[in-house]
Amino acid sequence: MSKRRVSRKIALPALFFAVLAIAVGGWLLYRHDKIEYKGVLVLGHAGSGFLSPMNPFNPLPANSMASIVKAMEAHGADGLEVDVQLSKDGVLVLYHDTALESMTSGSGLIEDRAASEVVGLKYDGGFFYNLFQDEEIITLEALLQRLATYPELPYLHIDLRNQNPERHLYYAQTLMAMLRKYNYPLQKLVFISPNPDFLLAFREVEPAALLMLDASGDFELTLQEALKYNLGGVCVDGKDATAELVAKSKEQGLQVALFGGKSRSRIARMINMKPDAIQTNNVAAARNMLD
Repeated sequence: MSKRRVSRKIALPALFFAVLAIAVGGWLLYRHDKIEYKGVLVLGHAGSGFLSPMNPFNPLPANSMASIVKAMEAHGADGLEVDVQLSKDGVLVLYHDTALESMTSGSGLIEDRAASEVVGLKYDGGFFYNLFQDEEIITLEALLQRLATYPELPYLHIDLRNQNPERHLYYAQTLMAMLRKYNYPLQKLVFISPNPDFLLAFREVEPAALLMLDASGDFELTLQEALKYNLGGVCVDGKDATAELVAKSKEQGLQVALFGGKSRSRIARMINMKPDAIQTNNVAAARNMLD
């Protein structure tokens, strides 16, 4: 083989890797987290988000006290999004998933269990995560007691979790009674559900409540449904949203909350769509970009 052919075989791969290195370097140098809008509330999504091995590392279960404290007291969130379920005997419990077996040694639905069978159950995130956490299921009242110690009550987005339509009204009555017990200002509360009937039952109990329809992946349809039922806003996964749809919603008088986002680039994209609030899995990154 001639020296010319050998040198060409070496030169072409070298050129390829050089171009690749320049492209990657340029991508890394370019800021993907440029913020063009700062009028947004930063809320911890179920506290500090969900179990995550990286970007950011988070071993704390969603809705656990440590996750909530981390978002509020360590990372400076403006408020929280939490998932509230109602036990069989009428106790409001924080838990994200439908079934207890997803994250605990319990089983079934919380609404079919007495509070004594649910509250205090240890979260089980698997061996790796359990090395870093020892959290348990808590009540909404435990959260409200903690928040009552703050100089100012934070914003609170409550994801209404209830499987039985016959309990919609009872759930709403129980939840509002608890919030009134702690004098939680209505202007700092948002109530969220994908079920319009549930939200309308809630309106019977508190006509002035801000009710948001949770999107099931179709922003446009959710917007139409929210307007049809005269609701106050929409809550949408950030990856399903566009700046145009956010603007269209706000033009119609609706508030917009976007949820999700761990990477700085995703969070920046959500913020720059100009929603009223973001429920993020990485409060620290969002706060850092906005401050």
